[in-house]
Amino acid sequence: MAKAEKAEMYWQSRLMRLERRMEYLEARLNAKAVDPNNDSDYYTVKEMAAALNVNRLTVIRRIEQGKLIGYKIGKAWRIPKSELKGIFE
Repeated sequence: MAKAEKAEMYWQSRLMRLERRMEYLEARLNAKAVDPNNDSDYYTVKEMAAALNVNRLTVIRRIEQGKLIGYKIGKAWRIPKSELKGIFE
């Protein structure tokens, strides 16, 4: 493989990663538009874990990995309800 082809492949993969990152950040920005004081728009970690049938630590780990959007309010995490819908789409 020629040097130019390798460079092109590198930049294409880099562009794809940046596009995915932009989509993720746009989703986070849109989620922040939701009022965090309105509990009806959010799940607790316990509620999300029960809905997904996983341990609550798994939910927290997914938030920290960036696979789920969550907001830490004090000591508690809140996950937008849209995240649960997004998992099953």
